[in-house]
Amino acid sequence: MIYPALQKSNITEWVDFSPVKIVAGGFDSDFVFERGLTIPYTHFTGGILYIDIIKENSRRTEYIDESRRLTDEKYLINAEKCDDGIRITLTVSCRKSLFRAMNRIARMKRMGRFFIGSAEDYPLFAERGYIEGFYGSPWSFENRREMLRMMSFYGMNTHYYAPKDDPYHRDKWDELYPEKELSELAKLLEICSENFVDFYFCVAPGLSMKYSSEADFGKLARKAEQLYGIGVRNFGLLLDDIPDNLYFDEDKTAFDGEAVNAHISVSNKFHAFLRSLDRDCKLTVCPLQYHGRGDEYYISKLGKGLDSSIKIFWTGKNICSQELTVREAVVFENATNHMPLYWDNFPVNDAEMQNEMHLGYLNGREPDLYRYSHGIISNTMEYCLSSKIPLLTVCDYLWNPVAYDGFSSWHKACKIVFEDDYDKVMPFFDNLLISCLKVENSPMMNEALNDAQQKFFGGDVGGAKAVMAEYIGRLSKCIEYLETVDNPLISELEPWIEKQKIACKMLVSATALLDDNSEEKKAAVRSLLKDYLNHPKTLCDFSLQAFAERMLTL
Repeated sequence: MIYPALQKSNITEWVDFSPVKIVAGGFDSDFVFERGLTIPYTHFTGGILYIDIIKENSRRTEYIDESRRLTDEKYLINAEKCDDGIRITLTVSCRKSLFRAMNRIARMKRMGRFFIGSAEDYPLFAERGYIEGFYGSPWSFENRREMLRMMSFYGMNTHYYAPKDDPYHRDKWDELYPEKELSELAKLLEICSENFVDFYFCVAPGLSMKYSSEADFGKLARKAEQLYGIGVRNFGLLLDDIPDNLYFDEDKTAFDGEAVNAHISVSNKFHAFLRSLDRDCKLTVCPLQYHGRGDEYYISKLGKGLDSSIKIFWTGKNICSQELTVREAVVFENATNHMPLYWDNFPVNDAEMQNEMHLGYLNGREPDLYRYSHGIISNTMEYCLSSKIPLLTVCDYLWNPVAYDGFSSWHKACKIVFEDDYDKVMPFFDNLLISCLKVENSPMMNEALNDAQQKFFGGDVGGAKAVMAEYIGRLSKCIEYLETVDNPLISELEPWIEKQKIACKMLVSATALLDDNSEEKKAAVRSLLKDYLNHPKTLCDFSLQAFAERMLTL
């Protein structure tokens, strides 16, 4: 299972191979073992994995033709059989590209399958990452660490820290972090560095900042200096979800009554201050208007007023956009003189979406979008562990959007997360393909319901009952497993599991009407349907309700 997909490859065969020993030599070979590519105590039948590393700084290792940009993440890999195992030759430009190559090898080692042949691999999107930017309880440090390592392992390179309910990010933006919280951020930054992830600290002062006040800007600068002191070099200035109008008289006078003028001023001033600390500091701004056509007055003026090296977050046509298109990206760039950096509100499920669990796959993002944007940063859910599944599909798309297939990617992501338990959990996760994106929910259930109804109305009652019995059996075993397994991810989903139990009982009762459609049996179905519809969580495609209602007409 190649995940994410290789860019270019000439693979002659796949071989089952679990190395009993790894021998590495050449450029930075100690790094192979520093990154944990070791052999477990339980040896498998196999040979020696030889890894030869060549450092080469040339066009073929440092340039991506499709996106016409330099990169430090490209690597070449050649694998061939030898008398006592497999020999892999890696050609890389630096430690970061070696890191990407070693992650690829580590994934093959986990599978116990290696390809024989050659490949040229690199990411098409420059910035690939996620933002903890939701409303709700911030993730624990342990969950952040686990997520960072997993997302980096599968190809992401950027993390924005911006939890709305971290008080020192938003409400107390003008106060310095206490020692304990600052220490945790320093540890998080260290993990990012170890995993070649660019860490962005975001501050959101817009609820109370007086833009014309030197004292207020001084507080913003001191906050940045504190974070700079622990090693932060990348920052985000978030001006979203604040009032449209200036509310201090001094600001109205200083900026001709327009918020956009104030936002241009504070963004450029903050950017200049960061550059005074270190010329390599970077700034991303999330504007007051962060979605739309991309050529409206505010965003056009803001973009043309900002320093060209400041990146601008943009969510697309809508807050949660079903599609992100090249055409829309071009409109944005022409209007603002900046390529968009997409703040993609997927899989986030806060605010009015809190009853939904977005465990589906990324969809509706055009394959060529990497040519017309800086990248995509996905906004995650409050449910950190559950966010892994959709985020893995984001990893897959961002690395190789041309080869991306969402539904296939989702199944691979579920196999990565659940491993041997994959088949046991899928009847439930099939009913959680829910989000703003254009994805058909409950494909497994829909197939069973459609098949059963066609058989029944075609006169094959026995066939209909057999189809439903098979599907209900799988779903029942799944629920039984979910109730007994000790898995923190499953614990996050408990309210949705409760609704799934009701749905399963309703399927059993509705199917029973094929044998006995008495009023007593119908009353049981109506009661379960009412319980199902009254449960606040969103689950299953509408076809489940339609099936129960159709059975009630028998």
